[in-house]
Amino acid sequence: MKKTLFSFALAIATLSASAQEKTTDSEKTFKPVAGSFATELNFNPFKGNLSLNNSLNQIKVRYFVKDELAIRLGVHVSSRDTSINTGTPYGTQSNFVKDDRKSSTFAINLGIEKHFKGTSRLSPYLGADVTFGSRSSSQEIVNSQITYNIKNAWMQSVYTSGNPPYYVSQAVETAYRKFGLTAVAGFDFYMAQNFFIGYEFNLSYMNTKYKIPETTVTGNVQNNPAPMEGSNESSTFGTSLMNGIRIGYAF
Repeated sequence: MKKTLFSFALAIATLSASAQEKTTDSEKTFKPVAGSFATELNFNPFKGNLSLNNSLNQIKVRYFVKDELAIRLGVHVSSRDTSINTGTPYGTQSNFVKDDRKSSTFAINLGIEKHFKGTSRLSPYLGADVTFGSRSSSQEIVNSQITYNIKNAWMQSVYTSGNPPYYVSQAVETAYRKFGLTAVAGFDFYMAQNFFIGYEFNLSYMNTKYKIPETTVTGNVQNNPAPMEGSNESSTFGTSLMNGIRIGYAF
């Protein structure tokens, strides 16, 4: 009788512990908590590539000041420096063209995300970003005894047909300043502890002011027109989607 009562009590204790363990597991959250950082990449399964996560080609970091409140930061820094040398610098009919181009780009995104309850794995959120960006461009063209120093742009001469035919200079890259505001809506789905996939939708306004190219010409400029000058401004407003699936982790 004692053995029967003992076995019955042991069975009840085992079932109670099992039920408690299942309840605890169902309440477990896979999401990051306050003090966590998160970063991510963008994966496009149709193109089979990985890239940085947004249209500004930025590295993105999030910091959770609270379990359901995160600060967003995205930074992009890049530079290009190219040099092209063509022509024949020797002989009586020597001709030599040197084209040096330099460019640097900087952009920063600062924003906030408010996460909602969702489930133990799903974390939907709303947020907003402020964007600042700029690009500087410069070029030096040496054509025999003539030198063009161009600020705020890369220019090239295009030969056009006409009577008579002539060269037209046009900008292939222009320096700018950029400002934007973006409202975001998205979700994170945690496949495992602190490892997530997600998607994001945007409604954004972006204003870009292009800088005026400035050209300084030295040497004999006869029959060698200097690059033309000009500038413009553009604004865009509308919805957009991230190009692919976000894959990231928190730590």
